Amino acid sequence: MIRFARRRLAMAGLLLVSTIHTAQAQGFLGLGGEDTNPSLSLAPPSIALNIPMPVNSTNLTLLLAQAGEGGSLTSLKEAKVRRYSEHLRVSFGSELRQFLLDEEVPLVDDRGQLDLLTDFDLTVVKQLGDMRSEGNFDLERGNIEITGRFSYRIADRGGRSLQEETLDIHRLKLREPYQVRVQRGGGQVEDTTDQAILKLLSALASKVITRIDGDIEADELRDLVEG
Repeated sequence: MIRFARRRLAMAGLLLVSTIHTAQAQGFLGLGGEDTNPSLSLAPPSIALNIPMPVNSTNLTLLLAQAGEGGSLTSLKEAKVRRYSEHLRVSFGSELRQFLLDEEVPLVDDRGQLDLLTDFDLTVVKQLGDMRSEGNFDLERGNIEITGRFSYRIADRGGRSLQEETLDIHRLKLREPYQVRVQRGGGQVEDTTDQAILKLLSALASKVITRIDGDIEADELRDLVEG
């Protein structure tokens, strides 16, 4: 009888351990289980970018010289748009992935529980502040700004939109000074326009993430799946 009782106690103990492990895995009874964050697929951002044409004859001559033999202003502009778009794509993608990794949201290439779709429609505005001659140089100064919109959409596997929003980029007040300094006769050239635009695009990526991070936190994504 004692041996039978011990056997029953042992079996009960094994059953209890099994029940505890199951409860922990499922997050029941407050035994330490955690909610599972939904997997997320990130589509590459769609980027439409319009950049300014040269604002004076000196700048135009400089740009055509940069285009090289057989080049054109159009081809040079297209090359710059590709460069700026890729810079924004990399900057934004890096910031977004780091945020989601910090939130412990599983990122997958395809077939996630949720899809995050993003879109930039931007215009780079060159605001001329001053043009003057200084000694043997022609000098142009001003500011670069970015306007337009950013939109995102979170969809389920069936493509049904669960959440979407559009941001007015102008409200982010992104501005960076630039300077073009050209020596007369086609000599020395100093132009900080490219650096200013690249710096603005990096700042844009960071500010957009800051504006939407509350909507793509792990808790919010779980609510979308469960709701």
